[in-house]
Amino acid sequence: MPMLPRHRPRPFVALAAGLLLAMVLAACSSPASDSLVDGSADGSDDDLVAVGTEAWNSEAPATGDPADDVVAPDAAGTPTIGATQDPTGAGAVDPGAAGTPGSTAPGTGDSSGPLDPRAGIDAIVAAMTVEQKVGQLFTVTVIGNDATDPSPAARTANSQLFGVETPAEVVAAYHLGGVAYFDHDLGEGTSNVDDVLQVAAFSAGLQQAAADDTGIGLLIGADQEGGNVVRLRAPATVFPSARAIGNTGDLELARQVGMVTGTEARALGVNWVYAPVADVNVNPDNPVIGDRAFAVETSRTSQFVAATAEGLAEAGVLPTLKHFPGHGDTAVDSHSSLPTIDHDIETLRAVDLPPFQLAAQDPTRTSVMVGHLAVPAVDAEGLPATISSAVMNLLRGDVGFDGLVVTDAMNMGALSGFGDAGSLAVQAIAAGIDVVLMPTDLPAAQRAVLAAVADGTIPEGRLDVSVRRVLEAKQVLGVLDASTIATPSIDVVGSAAHQDVRDRVRAACSC
Repeated sequence: MPMLPRHRPRPFVALAAGLLLAMVLAACSSPASDSLVDGSADGSDDDLVAVGTEAWNSEAPATGDPADDVVAPDAAGTPTIGATQDPTGAGAVDPGAAGTPGSTAPGTGDSSGPLDPRAGIDAIVAAMTVEQKVGQLFTVTVIGNDATDPSPAARTANSQLFGVETPAEVVAAYHLGGVAYFDHDLGEGTSNVDDVLQVAAFSAGLQQAAADDTGIGLLIGADQEGGNVVRLRAPATVFPSARAIGNTGDLELARQVGMVTGTEARALGVNWVYAPVADVNVNPDNPVIGDRAFAVETSRTSQFVAATAEGLAEAGVLPTLKHFPGHGDTAVDSHSSLPTIDHDIETLRAVDLPPFQLAAQDPTRTSVMVGHLAVPAVDAEGLPATISSAVMNLLRGDVGFDGLVVTDAMNMGALSGFGDAGSLAVQAIAAGIDVVLMPTDLPAAQRAVLAAVADGTIPEGRLDVSVRRVLEAKQVLGVLDASTIATPSIDVVGSAAHQDVRDRVRAACSC
């Protein structure tokens, strides 16, 4: 992503107060896609600054996942890499332009207002309108660094993308289930992550908007893999890449990395971390995974994925194993086009699936991100895994994972030619996906899903299954009731103890 400009420190806002992305089409987690920036290729954060006193260190950005390299469609609709644009992939946001996708506010109809988060999940689902249920299945990126008082540039971008001006209004208008943080570069004040105090206050403001709308808290996510794929930079503790951590050979140290990463994320209001990468990087020519993977061997990858995910979960955030069924043996970057995994089913089960199988052991504390990957051995039609019921059957059946499943970012080039934003969202949910991450046109995607529920393409019972998974994840994280979300002290961010863990990793991997 483009390097973020430095901003003056923002005054602290009471935490209790209240272009989809100029996203680089990365594979966040490909959550689903990941876009990341940490200041240097090795995750170095030597220029740490006092917490909350300066803008975050933002040196050379790097590519990552959900939105690494923004992809703008050319005249024929073919994505091209490198053009700055909105996170939706609908085209660059021109502050003076009109008629961009999302320029009309959602017409979801009347809703029943706030729900009672204390009523129990079954009672909550029974009380929800269809609009509220559909909203829970979308996680998007909003524009700006303040929930209720964003900059003029952010207001313009939000208006063009969503039909409303502020991030808080986006949450309420679409009854959103989640928000993903990104380094937008659409003008002054458009990035979500400027400094520590700002992010903490922004998270609180978004949760207040959710409290006022449905009463149900948000899943707030971010790519925080380490290395070149991070959203929260110094003074947050930024670790070396997964490969470097794997090279330490120290599983306890990997668990501590997860714990530190999760603790700092949660302190800033981020409760869903799009990591760890569970891909086994068996292809040395892989253009997008590389050192984001822990190892080239299945057993070592599985062990370090398990340790890191355990640390994240212990810290109170939801880990995300990505990119199912495995992005390790590809020579194509799914941000630009659709990779094909040529492994037969036996190879998939022996090489690619084991790191994901640990998720089935405790599905309430883990999520899985499905990659935009064609897997002929599983889906003979060649559909991207994110819209393939056959791939979802592999995950739910063979792997046995019954927890929360999210797409990689839906604005990535791999989905070109498989439908528009609405069609892709419907296909993903119909296939068994629980959360649609970063559609290129949220208004169109929600309208399409509502229409599909109305005409029976997506039975409401199917909707309820995913809504329950979303709510169960929020319950485990302690964010089901948006009005009672506890926020840890931000003093832990970049603490000496956390930097000591980082320094021990560097010493152990000689990186």
